[in-house]
Amino acid sequence: MKSPYIQLLWDRIRLPIILLFFTFFFGSLGYKILYPEENWIRIFFMTAITLSTVGYGDVLGVERSEIGEIYTIVLILTGMGTVLYAVSSVTAFIVEGDLKNLLSEHSKIRRLNKMKNHYIICGAGDTGSQVVKELKLSGESCVIIEKEQKIIENLKKEYPDVIVLQKDATEEETLKEAKIETAKGLVATLSNDKDNLFLVITARFLNPNLKIVSRAIDLSIESKLIRAGANYVISPNYIGGMRIASILLRPYAVSFLDRMLRDTTGKFRVDEIYVEEGSYLAGKLFKESNIQKYVGVYIFAYYPALGSGECIYNPGPDVRINPGSVLIFIGNPEQHHKIKEMAKKDTKFIVEEKLKEISLY
Repeated sequence: MKSPYIQLLWDRIRLPIILLFFTFFFGSLGYKILYPEENWIRIFFMTAITLSTVGYGDVLGVERSEIGEIYTIVLILTGMGTVLYAVSSVTAFIVEGDLKNLLSEHSKIRRLNKMKNHYIICGAGDTGSQVVKELKLSGESCVIIEKEQKIIENLKKEYPDVIVLQKDATEEETLKEAKIETAKGLVATLSNDKDNLFLVITARFLNPNLKIVSRAIDLSIESKLIRAGANYVISPNYIGGMRIASILLRPYAVSFLDRMLRDTTGKFRVDEIYVEEGSYLAGKLFKESNIQKYVGVYIFAYYPALGSGECIYNPGPDVRINPGSVLIFIGNPEQHHKIKEMAKKDTKFIVEEKLKEISLY
């Protein structure tokens, strides 16, 4: 992956390095012509101390030759100018912040190469920036692809550690650079529907198992986005209209949901847990699950199987929890961790031991 900052570093120091090389080379060659009996090591040494003006001494006996003295004076004058130019170029590179950007770019590349189970946000405008905010509050890792410099600067001010690629999200190479093959999900919030459609097709081709959520400004393109590979399509205009009507009809219910979705403290969230095969919860009735006693949350929605669309609200005590199902609840991070333990297959024994300790099992 070619780094723009490495290219910037090379562009800034290329000319000084070339000038230094040729000054040293022709300076040494001149001494060799004047003193052919001397070996190259002493020639190089004399050239080095002359250009650097450190004054270690006259190792070639220049003082005994007027031609040698004149040549050395010329070499010192030209060499000092070249050295000062090189030093000032490197100093400017550091002082102007380019070195910091270079180190930051290297750090970003290392982090990006290790990325997995992350989210890719394509387009960080008004909608995309809100997605980034929620992901950061939830402790999720993400990579942002955005072309607008101003938007990128605002993102870095708010989230200094965020990884941003200033590239075209519709290009296959850009998605590969964002590690789409190891990503968990992708959000398509580009400025127009055609770009989002092309992005969804490319993303689905690169990662068939990716969860893709796309924005649709025009509702008529929703079916095309679904056929192209999007799992979910969100229309800001449609949702905005529904929200206005909901506030008019049921203001307290909307206020409640807002508090759950916009709580910046992260104390409580509407959350979901996937029940894995072989976990403690898999196969148990809700009345046998000990969720309320052990975790302290109430399951207000239950999806018996992924992809079926069926949802059971306020599931009763005799409803069985299927492996591969999803539980919806409201809880804090600690409660999320507890119920996640109950739903993971490799933590079944741990959960059973904890329940025995508190006499719930």
